Amino acid sequence: MATGNSSSYTTVSTLSDLYKKTNTDVMVALKRKTEEYEWFDDFPDEQITPSGNENRIVLDVQYQHTSAMIPDGGYEGQTTTVAPQHGTFTFVQMNQRYSFTTLAKAFGDKARAGQIQNQVLYSSIKAVESIAFSVGLQTYGFSTGTVAVVKTTGSSSATQVIPIKNAFGSTLVAGGTTAQDTYLSYLFRGTPEIALIRAGAIVEFGAVTASPSASSGVGFIDVTFNSSITPTVADLIVFANAVTDATLTGTDQNRWPVGLLDQLTSSSVHGLATTTAANWAAGYANTSGGRMSYATQEAMTNGLWNNGGVKMNRVIYSQGVRRDIIAGERAARRYDSSEFDWDGEISTSGLKYMTSVLAPPGFFIGWNNMASCKKVLSDKPDYEGGPQIFSLDKVQDKAAVAASYDFIYARVCNNRAGLGYASSLTEQ
Repeated sequence: MATGNSSSYTTVSTLSDLYKKTNTDVMVALKRKTEEYEWFDDFPDEQITPSGNENRIVLDVQYQHTSAMIPDGGYEGQTTTVAPQHGTFTFVQMNQRYSFTTLAKAFGDKARAGQIQNQVLYSSIKAVESIAFSVGLQTYGFSTGTVAVVKTTGSSSATQVIPIKNAFGSTLVAGGTTAQDTYLSYLFRGTPEIALIRAGAIVEFGAVTASPSASSGVGFIDVTFNSSITPTVADLIVFANAVTDATLTGTDQNRWPVGLLDQLTSSSVHGLATTTAANWAAGYANTSGGRMSYATQEAMTNGLWNNGGVKMNRVIYSQGVRRDIIAGERAARRYDSSEFDWDGEISTSGLKYMTSVLAPPGFFIGWNNMASCKKVLSDKPDYEGGPQIFSLDKVQDKAAVAASYDFIYARVCNNRAGLGYASSLTEQ
């Protein structure tokens, strides 16, 4: 006999408490690795005993004059020897920290089955990611530590949308094109803490909240400062990721090594100026732009040999320049038949080509690998090196531990004439 009740079905959601909450492993959904961090090993070690006082580079950078042509029995040539010059370099210290509580340690030690990934291991991997990206930026930057420059003067507020220009402080990456503006914004990946510097003094500290700007896009960064300030054209932007210190010493200003743009374009490197030693300059510089060609590469090779006495064997170029070279010269190698070879790989005997998202747009940089070296006073941590490489320090009066790693190194330019560049090149 019908009761009038309707049929009902028990769904999974009704009895969801019978089911476990499950997770995948931690899946990497972004690019953790920085190419320049891998290339770092390709830079030779500088042959010097490191000193905490002064590290000097003795440079044979002046030409000797010509010999004397004398008559029979005449006076002989002058007994002169041109003196060498010297520069100096210092080591930079990069510090990266993370923390965990004693409860987190207990879970890692005794309850691993309840973790997708050990919390301390995950933190250490992300810390090395930060070190690698910092080394990548410093591959190209200046010892000044400038990341970018304020493009136009704004209005007073603690919350700012700042237009930026001049990557690393160089007018050769001024911004204004999509590629250059995108590059400028990428330098602030991970929303770092920053400081504005004007006339050698702190304007204010702040935190990047979005880069590129959520409202204005590439070429802009969103920043929240500690107080209302007016970003002014030509203000320098530097990283300020240290704690507590609210002075210039709490920023990266003048704490970076000499990167490639420094070695290629600065009027003084390692304290030796081109006004003192005219030959202490890049062996080749071409800022006229246009499409990068084999003829320009050959001119650069000639410049490094003629001025620096070295053979070019390394190249870093931007991804856009690489694409344009392929489009212009190598994308389709033609044969007598109608077939094409679309494998447009670029190669030149004896040259190692490298490209990265951090390579400045429009740039083709060439050098001999002995012209630019490094000296490292600490082990370079591996991406999966784990927490064992970090020093642990119990937080005073807290059930927490701070893990710290110091990466101490120097970049040393031995032969500026052994480096060259072309800029403002066409990109695709």
